[in-house]
Amino acid sequence: MKARTIELSAMLDSLRSGALFTDEVIGEILGDSPPPHLGYNIALAVSEALTNAIRHCKSSEKVILGFSWDSEHVVITVDDQGCELHLEDVPEPDFEDAAECGYGLYIIRTLMDDVTLENFTGGKRLTMTKRLIEGNKPS
Repeated sequence: MKARTIELSAMLDSLRSGALFTDEVIGEILGDSPPPHLGYNIALAVSEALTNAIRHCKSSEKVILGFSWDSEHVVITVDDQGCELHLEDVPEPDFEDAAECGYGLYIIRTLMDDVTLENFTGGKRLTMTKRLIEGNKPS
């Protein structure tokens, strides 16, 4: 299994560095001829996860973005030092009464095959898994 990580400051300016790193890693994972939309979907999910992590941390804190992959899956982790959160406490967005925010986790859950959140002393870890090969999607 291959792996890459980057540590970012919890500041919105870090989103650019995170996006450049993500694009570089996606290129390494998928090569020259990726399945349609796969790289875009991964990049969008990572962008949403980083944005959420940064928005809910103090600017003096760090966010760590990690990728690990093999020929079948990519596992992406976003560790931050923000407050505790439980996925079951985050409601689905109300598309009838569109709000300005609140779509990040919905987008992540829609684009990725598996999403988990682990709280620990001093922070939390969002783990997103995406299959790289078309096939049986877990139910």
